[in-house]
Amino acid sequence: MIVSVMDGTVFENTSDAVFRLDEQWRFVMLNGAATVLFGRSQADLLHHNLWEEFPQLLATSFESEYRRIMTQGGMSHFEAFSVLGHCWLHVQIQRENGGILVFLRDISDRKQVEADVMEQSRLGHLMGRVSRFLVHAHGLAESLQYCTDAIIDELDGAIAAIWVYNSQAQYLERQGFSYNGETSEPLLSSLLFQSPVLTLEHSIIGMIAQTQKPVVDLVFPAFGDPLQSGAVAVHRPLQDNDSVFCNLEPAPGKLPTKLHFVGYPMVLDERLIGVLALWSYQALRPLVYEGLGSLADSLAIDIDRCWARTALLSRREALLFRLANQIRNSLDLNTILDTAVHEIRQLLNVDCCTYLWCWTEGEMVSLMVSHEAGVETNCGQAIATCPPERLTFLAEQIGQQRLLRIDDIQHPPPLPFLNSKDAQGLMDLLRDLEIQSLLLLPLKTRSDHLGAIACSQRRGVRHWSEQEIELLQAVVDQLALAIDQAELFAQTRAAALAAQTQAQQIELTLQELKRTQAQLIQTEKMSSLGQMIAGIAHEINNPVNFISGNLSYTSEYVNDLVRLVETYRQYLPDNEKLSELEDEIDLDFIIEDLPKTLASMQIGAERIRQIVLSLRNFSRLDQAEMKPVDIHEGLDNTLLILHNRLKAKGNRAEIEIIKNYGDLPPVDCYAGQLNQVFMNILANAIDAMEDEPEPRQITISTEFMPDPEHPENGDGEPLGDALIRLQDNGSGMSPETVSHIFDPFFTTKPVGKGTGLGLAISYQIIVEKHHGRITCDSVPGSGTIFTIQIPVQPAADFRKS
Repeated sequence: MIVSVMDGTVFENTSDAVFRLDEQWRFVMLNGAATVLFGRSQADLLHHNLWEEFPQLLATSFESEYRRIMTQGGMSHFEAFSVLGHCWLHVQIQRENGGILVFLRDISDRKQVEADVMEQSRLGHLMGRVSRFLVHAHGLAESLQYCTDAIIDELDGAIAAIWVYNSQAQYLERQGFSYNGETSEPLLSSLLFQSPVLTLEHSIIGMIAQTQKPVVDLVFPAFGDPLQSGAVAVHRPLQDNDSVFCNLEPAPGKLPTKLHFVGYPMVLDERLIGVLALWSYQALRPLVYEGLGSLADSLAIDIDRCWARTALLSRREALLFRLANQIRNSLDLNTILDTAVHEIRQLLNVDCCTYLWCWTEGEMVSLMVSHEAGVETNCGQAIATCPPERLTFLAEQIGQQRLLRIDDIQHPPPLPFLNSKDAQGLMDLLRDLEIQSLLLLPLKTRSDHLGAIACSQRRGVRHWSEQEIELLQAVVDQLALAIDQAELFAQTRAAALAAQTQAQQIELTLQELKRTQAQLIQTEKMSSLGQMIAGIAHEINNPVNFISGNLSYTSEYVNDLVRLVETYRQYLPDNEKLSELEDEIDLDFIIEDLPKTLASMQIGAERIRQIVLSLRNFSRLDQAEMKPVDIHEGLDNTLLILHNRLKAKGNRAEIEIIKNYGDLPPVDCYAGQLNQVFMNILANAIDAMEDEPEPRQITISTEFMPDPEHPENGDGEPLGDALIRLQDNGSGMSPETVSHIFDPFFTTKPVGKGTGLGLAISYQIIVEKHHGRITCDSVPGSGTIFTIQIPVQPAADFRKS
């Protein structure tokens, strides 16, 4: 074939590679671009066979198309990747006389753009899937598992995993792990994936967490254990002492021999959240690195939000538990409402939280701020001083049990239940009250009492979330229950006071009602030991009084009968029947012994009366107010009650009581409740020493601590604190146990033996009832010391309350 000079000139000026092949596949013409593509000169290639010079083209689409056009004629267009030049080519072949003419155009740039577009599409689809899933309130583990599944699906990776950092324990916890069906078993069985927990040492994941820097396109052998020492990376190795990759092992046939790794730290405000990692048998493009980095940043925000949501729910549960505990342990409505507004304000971080009472007087509806908590004192004063007619609207909303939510008074939400005039009036009212945002949740009790919790923001606007509204609704339900129980308590108390004027049988019923009242105030099913003792003393006192009161009459009757018998004996001295009966019954002995018997019965009755008095002194149920009492007498009465448990039994020695009583003045207190504290602590001490060897001792010490600034009051009575220490030499407790010792329902005793309420009630009696302190110090193996400190003269305002 002869090539014209004109053809050669035209082809030489084009940027495409052009060459001709004859029917024996020999080069007969090629331009300069073709020599660049083949990497050979014209002299080296002209008249040489294509397949002999470039055998790497055999068994490719180039060979099949070249031969087809050479045989069948015509033209062909196709695109293919060429190992010659390592580029993508657009190929055009046409049949000519004596051979074929081939045009090759480099389209690598276009292919790169197409690949980038496809990669962006995959990343966009991945981010969209993850974002749509994370919008919904799924659990953290579920969300992260979905993310790793999506990464494997969209990026065709071998393994994707997410570790979350536990800042308290300082370790990484894996909460997302996915792999495809072609991932090799040696990689899946790596120590890196066997445990869900990783320390920050000896792993590539821990290194990323420590440095908070990403590792991009790290390539290492695909087989072996990523935690074995002596491992090396094929590309971009770390320091020699970093044992974070895998051992070099002979690669199984047909399996990939290289593994590409990319890992990103999830960091938010310089705070480590976790690590996102991807392993792939194929090289990853730079766009993938950027996409994974963005995904890591997005996940850090989402994980932090999930933690915040979990913390909010935990605080919500804690708040509800505290309110429910207040309801169980106290029927003081003021305490419950005051606790509620303070807890809500602190939890939601609002400027002001108030409780509003709503009632009607004729046709007038009134509102009153009963409890408030805010950044400023008297934050509810504006509502309290507002003219009643301006508050009518708010009272109507409470009466209709309608929730009122306003995020910003400058941009009020639609209020379909109001006309435009009333809506504007409400905004004017809130503006005058200096309220920027308001959330009002009404409540209604079973007795139709109305109220509301109102949270307001004064220093800026506030968007009220659905979680906050749900929390406040739960609190409102608890408050409605508290009010109902307080009313029930008031009714029970009124019935008890009325019943005190009735007969003895009704009085017994009143005692039962009083015990029920004490159960409502203190615990759900905890009966007061003092009340039980008072009931027993009362039951004993009735028959003893009956016996003691009738002994004098019995003595008189006996004396009269004796005088009668003496008279019979005087006037009937010779009656044979009477004489025989006298001898039979030994009348002289009876006349002599009967008065002594009656005297013994009188002494026994008096002894029982003294015991009853001692029991009543322990319980002090007849003292509803604070009175000065002898603390030592209360301790001795408690020890008397527990005397049977202190005695030796079987092979267990007696528990020795050591008394180190100081000089204590009379202490103003609730004696019955204080005795109950002594009973709870001493009974626990006896339980703790039940299986302990000798010596088993309980030491009771008291002392008076005078007030250094005011040692006496105006009447010359001493001022200061009474200090009582109750110490045992039992097994002691761990610091963890001591930290929970006063928590309600916490107990170290076996199931069925303890309720966990004794020390919680004791804490309430000392701290809340007497404004004192109670502490517990214990060392395992060295025993336990309970220290009680209460003022001997409470403050005047506390005594009044």
